[in-house]
Amino acid sequence: MAFALGNGITATWTPTPIGDPPPDPPVVLAFAVTGFSWDGGDRPEVDITTGASTRRKVLPGLASQETFTLSVKYDTGDGALASNPYSPEMIKCGSGTLVVSMPTTDDCTVLVEVMSSAYVDLFSFDFSVELDGVLEGEVKFRRRHVAI
Repeated sequence: MAFALGNGITATWTPTPIGDPPPDPPVVLAFAVTGFSWDGGDRPEVDITTGASTRRKVLPGLASQETFTLSVKYDTGDGALASNPYSPEMIKCGSGTLVVSMPTTDDCTVLVEVMSSAYVDLFSFDFSVELDGVLEGEVKFRRRHVAI
């Protein structure tokens, strides 16, 4: 399956509700993504060679943490999908699920999940306003492999 590059890449972050009862409907923050990177997961080698060894011995170490960095345009509207960085969910830097979707080249109206429901912690975010009034920035998430 081929994907269309450029406009159309979106991400949604659904924070884990805090408090009782949880909000109804659940909070969903949507981002128009202009750039996306996914790093981490590599495993360094741990040297276990001893003085009695005749060859170097190594074992794979623990995998590094995975980090997802999204360059985004914030939706500053009042709708349910607004991702204004002043929203309480962004400021809390909580945890939740992240989904990144992009359109196929066959039909730009059909979004395909390229990263499905990763359980993440919002690690950091920043924003700036361009001359045309567009609020943009970068949002970083770190994958949590075990839900707590």
